Amino acid sequence: MNRKTAFEGTLPSNPLNWKRFRIHMGIVGLLLIIPVFIKSTYVIDLLILCNIYAMFLSSWDLLTGYTGQISFGHSLFIGGGAYAAGILSFYLHVPIWVTIPTGGLVAALLGYGLGVPALRLKGPYLALATFAASAVLAGLTAVFWEYSGGEDGLYGIACLSRNYVVKYYLSVGLMVVVCGFLLLLVNSQYGLILKSIREDESAAEASGINVTRYKLLTFVISGFLAGVAGAFYAHTQMHVGTDLLSLSLSIMVVLMSVVGGLGTIIGPIVAGYLLILLNEWLRVIEAVRVLIYSGSVVLILLFMPKGVVPTVISGIETLIKKIKSPSGS
Repeated sequence: MNRKTAFEGTLPSNPLNWKRFRIHMGIVGLLLIIPVFIKSTYVIDLLILCNIYAMFLSSWDLLTGYTGQISFGHSLFIGGGAYAAGILSFYLHVPIWVTIPTGGLVAALLGYGLGVPALRLKGPYLALATFAASAVLAGLTAVFWEYSGGEDGLYGIACLSRNYVVKYYLSVGLMVVVCGFLLLLVNSQYGLILKSIREDESAAEASGINVTRYKLLTFVISGFLAGVAGAFYAHTQMHVGTDLLSLSLSIMVVLMSVVGGLGTIIGPIVAGYLLILLNEWLRVIEAVRVLIYSGSVVLILLFMPKGVVPTVISGIETLIKKIKSPSGS
């Protein structure tokens, strides 16, 4: 009875959660009608990329934002899933509906294999271990270049669909499934346990929580979802290369997640859309694109240290309270 009460506030029956659920559904509805008004293949392809990054970022946020396990090697899961799907498709002609979940399973195995030794480490040592693992996989693609395509990557992967609108809706559907699952997960008892581990690992362990098991399981879940997104990316672009295993991709995932707001799932997704679209729109002024982009990120981090989404939500809730409260009180 006491256990149920302890977790009661995190369940969907919370009115605030229902309010946010309606907002989420409104955003999904907006995404679904975009192709009706926008016919540009360039814009649609860009939004497909945003949907894929939304899956990358939300999977990393589960790992770092909720358990506090800092990872600089998330490209290991993204690239691992993409290469697994690409090799299966190119050499064995395995159907796409098989290669995408298989990419997720391969990434989950990588997460388990990395998590067992790496979770004994903490702080910067864990971050360095995850980065090293990603670098090792990148090195293996160079060693087995005849299968991976080496620096040029692997071309000729089966196309998800020749119709860009179909590809868009598939990306929206997969993104909604992945992010919806993560939102349900973090708002459950499991999510509350992860938060307790993040806040005070020793206290969580003293209360009877098997910290190692939960952290390892989170590594596996995060890896699986990132691997699925990576495999989807490979079939969308019909190419997979070492850029998916690069440090720059891992840093970009970290940067976007921090800008959006760690430990929110939605925050990194929103930041992914904002920063990817901003980066593309700034191409019209290429000479100062990097300066404006970097300056925008610095300003956001300076004035919104908790992230864009938590700051905006907090501001809206404060405004609503002021409007509802009696004047003068």
